[in-house]
Amino acid sequence: MRLPRIQAENLWQLFVDRNAALQFDIQQKPRTESVLMTIYRQLPLLKLLEVKVSSINNKISFTHLTSSGSQRSFVFNAPFDDEEWHKIIIVINGDELQVTENCHQLVKKAVYDMSFPMVSNIRAHIGEDIDGNFHFEGKMREFSADSGNPIQLKCPNLEIMMDNPVETIIETTPAPHLQDSENSEEVRAQNEQQKKDKENDEVAIAKTARFDERLNYLEDQFKHWKSLVQGLDARLKKVELYQRGCQYGGRIISFGEKQHNAINCTECQCSTTGELHCGPIGCPHVKCAHPIQVFGECCPKCGAPCFYNGHDYEHGEEVWPKSCVKCTCANGKMTCQFRKPDSCPQLECSEQATPENQCCPVCTNVDHCGAKHSPCDPNADCENGPFAPVCKCKTGFFGNGTICYDIDECLWDDNARQQLGGCQMGTMCINLAGSFKCDCLPGFQRLDERNCLDVIRI
Repeated sequence: MRLPRIQAENLWQLFVDRNAALQFDIQQKPRTESVLMTIYRQLPLLKLLEVKVSSINNKISFTHLTSSGSQRSFVFNAPFDDEEWHKIIIVINGDELQVTENCHQLVKKAVYDMSFPMVSNIRAHIGEDIDGNFHFEGKMREFSADSGNPIQLKCPNLEIMMDNPVETIIETTPAPHLQDSENSEEVRAQNEQQKKDKENDEVAIAKTARFDERLNYLEDQFKHWKSLVQGLDARLKKVELYQRGCQYGGRIISFGEKQHNAINCTECQCSTTGELHCGPIGCPHVKCAHPIQVFGECCPKCGAPCFYNGHDYEHGEEVWPKSCVKCTCANGKMTCQFRKPDSCPQLECSEQATPENQCCPVCTNVDHCGAKHSPCDPNADCENGPFAPVCKCKTGFFGNGTICYDIDECLWDDNARQQLGGCQMGTMCINLAGSFKCDCLPGFQRLDERNCLDVIRI
């Protein structure tokens, strides 16, 4: 993307003033090297600044043309080959260069001779090289440039990289014609003055550079250990406040968002901590003993009742009105069958009994739940009845026991949440298989399992 000329010139002026902050949010493809930003003078063509990232050797480089005409590059190590999202912040603030990646500080050092030439006719490309052809291989969901230092705001718990060497490369080339004809004398005089100032400052720089670097190192160490002792709550708060979402199917979904798979009846939901929770689709709890599974739908419904011999029966309910006659309610229609006694299966047990009005005897005093082919659902408990196993869905599930469905507790209304202990203020409900949990919303602090408090009000 090529920036408009005015924006490009304003962007370069930030560097000339040595008060620039760049922010990139990228996801790079493996084994690639790409340009994040390039700034150049159009006529005659001259590259002024370039930011590159590599997932081949896991490095980021910041290269700029100095006022003396040399090309200087700063190279840092950062893990770009993991196909995760990376937030890169580059700050030029006076004589200080600071670079962070996902709130990990890569470098913070004094660079006393940092300067950027004043030129006009500026052009800038984002995500491509100077020719506009070498496009960034991956995804870039954010780019911003401004003055000031946003690191403290973006990374309140900045982590210091203890062993991250910075490679500085300086290539001295013949000084190009940086000036335009209309202001060449002014710029030449300024460059001469800068050269004299540089020579006068070299002695002082040599004496103070090592002291400043050691002081910066001690300050960084103090900040590092301070962030460590803040504990787990501070780390969780950072994730809650700045988590952008979860990866799902090669893209990012925002926290709270659900993705359904109607083919296998599963769903995934992104929590505020960036954790992706996947499992069976949760369903509204229908109040019937034998829910109907409708074709093409994941959640069941209650079938129509039956009226038979002066009595009401639920869908799926069985009754034996007389000997060897079995009637079943099937979605509003009562179906009865006569069973001949001579069709009963042969039993191999010594203790047998015939239930009331039924036609065939069954084994008694046996472990029905220990059978190899138990009719109970995996999410049901089996109890031994007098003549057959009794299947009951576990807590957090509903159904007839042979088929159990997950209850979506996040669908409870206000009354149900109050009575049954659902998620309350400052939380986001995450449905789990047979249960649920309450995540604190960004900016909220946990009070208990069901409530979170706005930290601004503490």
